[in-house]
Amino acid sequence: MQQIFKSLFPEFPDSSRVWLYLSNRKLEDTEAQYLNKKLIPFLKNWSAHGKNLKCNATLLFSQYLIFVVDQNEESASGCSIDSSVHFIKEVGMELGLDFFTRSDVLVVEGNQISLLSYTDAVEQKKSFINPMITELSELRKIEF
Repeated sequence: MQQIFKSLFPEFPDSSRVWLYLSNRKLEDTEAQYLNKKLIPFLKNWSAHGKNLKCNATLLFSQYLIFVVDQNEESASGCSIDSSVHFIKEVGMELGLDFFTRSDVLVVEGNQISLLSYTDAVEQKKSFINPMITELSELRKIEF
């Protein structure tokens, strides 16, 4: 599974900014296709101060939506970050998903992925994806 993280967004430098959004459930294939279809125009038009961002996004494990911005090109601003949050909330409402339940983490055990409360994951000493990661280099270092 480490290879999944090492190879994320190969066209972006390690210093790129990332945002992680965990869904309250796995997306069905049709939902993931719908999300990806909606992402294309959003990413194409995502901008800060009138300048397009060098950005991308991916859905990992059918549950973790990850956005990346190369801040060497143009930094995401408060308004651009707000627009991404609005986009995620809108798509979440359309699909009956919640990407903003911050008390849960994605636990990885071997090839098994599950959703667990942060408290339970820590108490049970489970390996999980840190939802507070902000830089692509941190995401690429994840090993399970």
